[in-house]
Amino acid sequence: MTQPPTFEPVNMVEQQLMAAANGDAQAQKAFERFILDETLFVATPEAPAEETSGVIQADTAVKLLNVPLNDGRQAAAVFTSPQRVYEAFGEVGYIGLQGRILFEMIRQGPAALNPGQSYGVIWEPESLSGMLGLPVERVIQKETQLMLGYPADPPVELIQRLEASLSTVSGVEAVWLALAMWPEDQSQTWYLDVRTHSPDREPIQRALGVAVEGADLKGRPIDMAVRSPAEPEGAGIVVIAPKGLASPPAKKGWLSKLFG
Repeated sequence: MTQPPTFEPVNMVEQQLMAAANGDAQAQKAFERFILDETLFVATPEAPAEETSGVIQADTAVKLLNVPLNDGRQAAAVFTSPQRVYEAFGEVGYIGLQGRILFEMIRQGPAALNPGQSYGVIWEPESLSGMLGLPVERVIQKETQLMLGYPADPPVELIQRLEASLSTVSGVEAVWLALAMWPEDQSQTWYLDVRTHSPDREPIQRALGVAVEGADLKGRPIDMAVRSPAEPEGAGIVVIAPKGLASPPAKKGWLSKLFG
C-alpha cells in the first residue's frame, strides 16, 4: 500500500489543518469557521496550471475534478494549496476560491479535502451546509412526534440576529424559534418555524446563513420548517410576530419541564 507523502505545511491553512487534526472537537470546528474566509483550491480542466486571478460567483458552473470515496460515491476534490493539487493530479488547471463561495458551489455532494494526503477531511453535504449556517435537511423514516418547547436558557444573541436578518426578507410574515427533541435519537436542535406564502426558499436560507454566522448556537444545529402563515401559530420564542400578536408570550411552552 502506497504511503501518503510527508505533509509539511506550506501556508496558514495547512498549519491550522494540522492543529485541528491533532486537537479536540472545538479545534476542528474552529478550523471549519477559519477556512470559510480563506482561499481553497480545486482542480479543473477549464483553468491553466498556473496562478491566475479573477472573480467567480457561487452560482457559476465550473467543471471540477472529483475523487472516489470508499463507498463508491464521487467527492469534489478540494485542496489547501496548489502544491496539493499537483501531488494529487499532476499538471492540471486549478482555481483558488474563498472557502465560503466554494462550499456554496459544491454543497449538494460530498467533498474531500486533500485526498491522498495524511492530513485531510471528508465532508458530507449536511456538514457543508452546517458550515455555511444553512439548515440541514432531515429525513424522517417513520411517523415521528416532534416535541417543541421554550428553552430554559434562550439564545438571546441568536434571536436578535435571526430577527434582524429574516425581517429583511420579502414575504416572511412570522418566525418562531423552539427547542426541539427528536425522539428517535434523543437529539436536541433549534427548530426555526418560518411562515411565508412565497415558494422561493433561497432568500430565507441565505438570510439564515447570515444570521448564524459566528453566532453561539450552544452546540445545537438548526432545523428549519417553512410553512404557510395560515397554519396554527408556532411554538417557542416569537422572533417575528405575526399580525395580531403584539408581543411574545411571557410564559414557557408546554414542554418547559422537559427542557429545563
